[in-house]
Amino acid sequence: MPHLVIEHSRSLEQALPPQEMMQLAHDAALASGQFGRPDIKVRLVATDHALVGGKPDTFLHIGLYLLSGRNTATKKALTTSLVEAFKARLPDVATISADARDMDRETYSKILR
Repeated sequence: MPHLVIEHSRSLEQALPPQEMMQLAHDAALASGQFGRPDIKVRLVATDHALVGGKPDTFLHIGLYLLSGRNTATKKALTTSLVEAFKARLPDVATISADARDMDRETYSKILR
């Protein structure tokens, strides 16, 4: 845990290549001290078309999926650090956002190799 799902305008890949985008999110999550390196999973979802404020523009949104149990202040610190990390690397993006979503510990399942 966690899962970071980055939805973004495909055109942002010119300024920040996909591998660097994933690494930036991974590093921000690791720097929080909340997770171990092997526990962080990052995925990208590139979008060809988006409206921001009713007009075509660029965006980046990070969905942060966490096992339930963290307090609001911790989740806010995590989303803020992610937004700030991307703001520094993509200063011309129309909107950068992140939200934290709890996954129920009692029903979460996974397979380890």
